[in-house]
Amino acid sequence: MHILPEHFPFRVFEGFAGYGGASFGLIRSGVRHQVIGFSEVDNDAIELYQYNFPNVRNYGDITQINPNDLPDFEIFTGGFPCQPFSTVGKRQGQEDERGRGTLFGDIIRICEVKQPQYILLENVKGLLTGKMKHTFDIIIAELNRIGYDVQYAVLNSKDYGIPQTRERLWIFGKLGHLPKGFDMVPPTLPLQGYLADFLDKNPTPDLYKSQKQIARIHEIHHNEKFDVKEPLCYDIYNRKIRYDRICMTVTPPEHNVIRIIEPIKNGEERFRKLSLSEHFRLMGFRMDGKDNEIEFPPTQNYTKLGRRAGNGWDVNLVGILLNHIFSQLL
Repeated sequence: MHILPEHFPFRVFEGFAGYGGASFGLIRSGVRHQVIGFSEVDNDAIELYQYNFPNVRNYGDITQINPNDLPDFEIFTGGFPCQPFSTVGKRQGQEDERGRGTLFGDIIRICEVKQPQYILLENVKGLLTGKMKHTFDIIIAELNRIGYDVQYAVLNSKDYGIPQTRERLWIFGKLGHLPKGFDMVPPTLPLQGYLADFLDKNPTPDLYKSQKQIARIHEIHHNEKFDVKEPLCYDIYNRKIRYDRICMTVTPPEHNVIRIIEPIKNGEERFRKLSLSEHFRLMGFRMDGKDNEIEFPPTQNYTKLGRRAGNGWDVNLVGILLNHIFSQLL
């Protein structure tokens, strides 16, 4: 179902944009929109974003943006970094208890002036528990204070077609009141395939570990020979094979936690890294090698692009979520 507002395309400002997860998700959703600007400070993320969306202006560091310098927009999106406001507040007073002086405070600062109709935010699910729960409560209270009716949910990529265990907190706010009976959680969907179906048909040799390196893994991890019937995910952190045929959470390459184990070939074990196409396929992108949904700048290497994937939004889930939300609002 494609949601097509009759009166105008929604104007969108994409904060903490990364590779443009909101932009790609909006395209997927079918919601008519125009991205009027984004905010990003990481040079590699900026280059990747502008390589795919060359005509969108970067307003740079969100802490330096004057809201009055921004065009009007109806939707603010952002996967914001999170700091515990209470710690700051104890040093600097009640104003910082509201999150001012933090990056979330800049979302409030901008949206309080611009008053977009909708806000969509993303963060880790840990924001709901432990010491971070106080921070989460401040976030909701501040959104309420500036006029937004808010719902939130933790959604997992594996429940919406992509074989990756990726739980993220999504926060949606509407200026005024959400309609009675509104529910931001989309119905779950079957997997589009298991991990093996999302992997390259012919991975390049440089991705593979040598037999000596594999032997060293066995020595360190105290496990048996990697003998599997189909490609599976190996969780380096927990030293185990994921037999559920689903990938663990995709993270930046420097975290060094994901490997792929393939069936033994010519008597040799097969153990390798994810390719870049696999990174982005597991983040919901269509990557068939000919008509890729996202294009990579030739100047960026494996580590830089893999980092963007690990820190990005699952665009398949974002498309489903936005379509579900706006089907109840329009």
